[in-house]
Amino acid sequence: MTKSRWAATGLLALAFALGGLAGGVATMAADRDRPSAGGRAAYLAHMRREFLDQLRTELSLSADQEQAVVAVLDQHQPAMDSIWRSIRTQFDAERQSVRRDIRSLLSEEQRGKYDRFNFKRDSIRARGAGRDHAK
Repeated sequence: MTKSRWAATGLLALAFALGGLAGGVATMAADRDRPSAGGRAAYLAHMRREFLDQLRTELSLSADQEQAVVAVLDQHQPAMDSIWRSIRTQFDAERQSVRRDIRSLLSEEQRGKYDRFNFKRDSIRARGAGRDHAK
């Protein structure tokens, strides 16, 4: 292959990888702010039910106590969501820094694989939202 063909092939591969990466970032950002059906909202509801079930069982809560616990959770949820969003922003920034540093160590072929690897992980995380407690 001629030098110009190698350059064109490299540029095409780079454009493809950057396009996939940009799409993944855009999708992740959109999904972070919008609970998907069966995703974040369902996960949070499940975790809340599980927490209440554990309290009810371990502490033998009365119905009145359970209602009071629900009121406490409702009262504090906005502040907890706000704190999580702040932490999540810092965590995401650090994760991107780690990814940039790792990516700089890789060959061009490995970078493409690494970008696809991260895109897949981000997609799974956005769908499952098992670790994303932000609303």
